Amino acid sequence: MFWNVLMVGIMVGAIYTLVTMGYSMVYGILRLMNFAHGDVYIFGTLLAWTLLSAHHVSPLFAVLGSVLAGGALAALVEFVAYRRLRAAQNRMISMITALGAAYIIQNLSELKWGNQVLPFPSLFPSHSFSILGLTISLTNLVTLGIAVAIIVFFNLFLKHHKMGKAILCASEDLTTASLMGIPINRTVSIVYFLGGVLGVIGGVLYSSSYNVISISMGFRGTIIAFTAAVIGGIGSFSGALIGGMILGISENFVGVYVSSMFRDPIIFLLLVVILLVKPTGILGQAEIKKV
Repeated sequence: MFWNVLMVGIMVGAIYTLVTMGYSMVYGILRLMNFAHGDVYIFGTLLAWTLLSAHHVSPLFAVLGSVLAGGALAALVEFVAYRRLRAAQNRMISMITALGAAYIIQNLSELKWGNQVLPFPSLFPSHSFSILGLTISLTNLVTLGIAVAIIVFFNLFLKHHKMGKAILCASEDLTTASLMGIPINRTVSIVYFLGGVLGVIGGVLYSSSYNVISISMGFRGTIIAFTAAVIGGIGSFSGALIGGMILGISENFVGVYVSSMFRDPIIFLLLVVILLVKPTGILGQAEIKKV
């Protein structure tokens, strides 16, 4: 029982990491709380549901189309709502704009799909097999493998690809990066696009694993991404991995061994305890400003 719960917790943690990495990327570069992140990824996940259930598109093309649409929507939100406010001295203006963008996307999605819980089709065969007495679901195993592979690939992209290095440089200092010839507008657009892509992938994997999808998951996705990012150290890519895993494993153990009713309160209690011990998060570092 314990190992099954741990396995599912690691799978959920890997999915949460995908959602959190996109959130952390935006904050790492712009120091902006992207409150529209969850609504973007739920839009892409609902689009995948439409392609799979209503139009019976092949799972590969349905997921690929919804992932690209989610990334494009995220980049469009950045271009329309955030870009002109990037130089604003008061970050509260950008945060209010982010909330406005989130509500617009949420209401458009609700107008299209409604607010009811919809059955999401499984993308993988519902088989199980036993290893050393441990029963493992094929869906959980494949989902975990895909999530881990994407996380590894994305980290390799950041470290070795030219655009990935540009993203890391911009996250260190946006002004200096622009002086060094890095195209800031294009880099930021790519960051939002990748954030939307990772979010939709995480949303599709989560909905396929639990066979449900609803509009309300968008707001919860934003809260999860924010919480995991804060636990790991907001703005840190490695922190997103640690925070996502801690959140996914803890949430699953609390839901099984305590009660699903107390899942969110206990998780936020864990957040408070971690921040009391280390206010910047596990891998976060306090900002040092030169005077």
